[in-house]
Amino acid sequence: MVALSDRHTPMTSPGGKAATVHAASTHDIDEQAALLRGWNQTYDQISAGSFKGSFLEAELGGVLLFREVTSNALHQRGYLPPGSIAVGVPIALCGNATFCGQHCDGTQLHVFSGNDSFEFFSPSGLDIAGFVLTERDLHGALPSDQLETVLPTLLNPHLRPVEPSAAGHMRRIFADICEIIAESPEYADNPLRLAAMARDVTDVVATALSGAESEQSEISLAKRARVVRDVRELVVESPDRYASVEELCWTLGISRRALQQSFQETLGLKPSTYLRAVRMNGARRAIKHACSVAEAATLWGFWHFGRFARDYKVMFGELPSEAFRRYHPTHRADGF
Repeated sequence: MVALSDRHTPMTSPGGKAATVHAASTHDIDEQAALLRGWNQTYDQISAGSFKGSFLEAELGGVLLFREVTSNALHQRGYLPPGSIAVGVPIALCGNATFCGQHCDGTQLHVFSGNDSFEFFSPSGLDIAGFVLTERDLHGALPSDQLETVLPTLLNPHLRPVEPSAAGHMRRIFADICEIIAESPEYADNPLRLAAMARDVTDVVATALSGAESEQSEISLAKRARVVRDVRELVVESPDRYASVEELCWTLGISRRALQQSFQETLGLKPSTYLRAVRMNGARRAIKHACSVAEAATLWGFWHFGRFARDYKVMFGELPSEAFRRYHPTHRADGF
């Protein structure tokens, strides 16, 4: 019998869909297969022993995250509706496993969506995190040249090599969101924070799918400096929008490789490092006038407040709450 608990937030996201969280545990593989709604899944148990499974699903403004844990080896089959892009990254995958005829070693991405059905022989003790987007989400996250390269590779389910750093970033952002859900179920009360979370999820998946670009993009010295200047202006003018490299590439109409080249040659930095520094400095200035640290952090696209506090202290030598108290001695800081 499935044990299910749902928490429904009272607000509606900027995309028009309510933010919801579903958590479930079950001892029946058919009930487990049905937990991912719309996947048209069937599970057959392969290894002996009592089955135990759990499932967590969070919807953030139309972007869906899930985590599935299963105790026994299974033969999973299913297919997703057209227009969906579903990507899984294993948290724990040990033992013999194949996905769509390819051997799984736990380092690849699992692309579940496409024109065909998927087939997954999963091992005992599988723990996998997943992200479900739409093609429209990718259109908003990738510049046209990358989009034209990526979309044809998503026509069928498959295992996909990925840079370890990109896979690690996917796992980290998933863990951060789960932490917020567990500790602050009212997270969706703030539309700006919810939108930032959804945007960052879309960007991290788009980055993993696009991978490293191999082409050598030539860009003049003068244009490199202009690109760096344009990036700063965009981030300062719209801090709640430009929190990712992909969004900047799309707006500027340049490739990720060209952006990286511009920053490396001009500043000796990765664009992501510079982008985070600009946003962190923006939050530092916002603390001087904001009503709370949370307001300042959210304004500049930081939605995981615990991580923001730690990074702020590393960068500026004090906690943001300490800075807030210095500028607002009569106000109470909000704990980070």
